[in-house]
Amino acid sequence: MRVWFTLRRVLIGVIVVVVALLALGMAVVAGTYLVLNDTNGEITSSGMVRKYLSYVPESYDPNKPVPLVISIHGFAEWPAHQMEVSHWNDLADEYGFIVVYPSGTQIPLRWNAYNLQDSRVDTRAEVQFIADLIDKISDDYNIDSTRVYANGLSNGAGMAVLLGCQLSERIAAIGSVSGAYLLPWDQCVQSRPVPVIAFHGTEDPIVPYHGGEIMNSGYFYPDILVWIKNWVELNGCDPAPLELPPQ
Repeated sequence: MRVWFTLRRVLIGVIVVVVALLALGMAVVAGTYLVLNDTNGEITSSGMVRKYLSYVPESYDPNKPVPLVISIHGFAEWPAHQMEVSHWNDLADEYGFIVVYPSGTQIPLRWNAYNLQDSRVDTRAEVQFIADLIDKISDDYNIDSTRVYANGLSNGAGMAVLLGCQLSERIAAIGSVSGAYLLPWDQCVQSRPVPVIAFHGTEDPIVPYHGGEIMNSGYFYPDILVWIKNWVELNGCDPAPLELPPQ
């Protein structure tokens, strides 16, 4: 009997230590996330508090209108990470424009660029957030409304493409890295053609170049060549591709 009680106390002690370590680990992860996910602004959009990270170059002159670049992070990433990997701040310093890195929602952070019915934020709320963010930055700084650009990586690229389809009256052009448009093309309602620059890797395991399921999610990417062809038709471009020689 004494042995049983001793083993029981040891077992309880081990459980307490494991729980404590797990709690400590979660606290460290949460603390690290808060440090990494550094933002410097927030607005209320569609009833939600939405955050963003903005960068204004030292050369900014409030008497001169400047372009605005909206750079959107990927799935499970965050604004400061997008800032670090994209190096848009360096270009902002060189060419004199303002950059804003908006934050997605949920855990991990993401963008509902695909109108998933089980998401707490639909595509309309996401598009409205970016529209409200443009308003906010334009109130704070002298922004040239004809030179507002959106770009993104992966899930963020999908969001940038969505903006090109549903906020074309405010987005001058879009850039997409490893992203695509998953909604039906009849939902791509533009008031004007939106120029697109897109980058896709033929060996991308997450966004398959020739189309396919996204990591067993039940959602499917289109064939990228077909996707580009749809943009060509939508924008009224010459369907014959121009191949540039290697530099």
